[in-house]
Amino acid sequence: MTCQMCTERGKTWNGSDPQCAFEDGIFNADNWNCATMNELRAIAENISISYRHDPNAASFGAVPFESGFIVMTWYKNRGKTGNAQVMWDDEPTKPLTEEIALEAIKYHLK
Repeated sequence: MTCQMCTERGKTWNGSDPQCAFEDGIFNADNWNCATMNELRAIAENISISYRHDPNAASFGAVPFESGFIVMTWYKNRGKTGNAQVMWDDEPTKPLTEEIALEAIKYHLK
């Protein structure tokens, strides 16, 4: 299965097929061009909570929302998101779920 956003978007390019990050509802680092992760990365960049460090070829981004922060890392501006977790001040980090990702995206569409 793919996430809601991957299903709605479909494949809109020539080349490799997308690999959804939420095939079982929980973030999987074996992904490429997942529509949900692409949107979260775009939000992080649009609200200026992202950083690209070319010497290490690593990028970092965070998306705040009512329930905490989604924090992510990825390689340059390619389609794979290597890590994504949810963080709060007073709780341990948790794996990112599709449900939480969509909640954060909806929060930023207000």
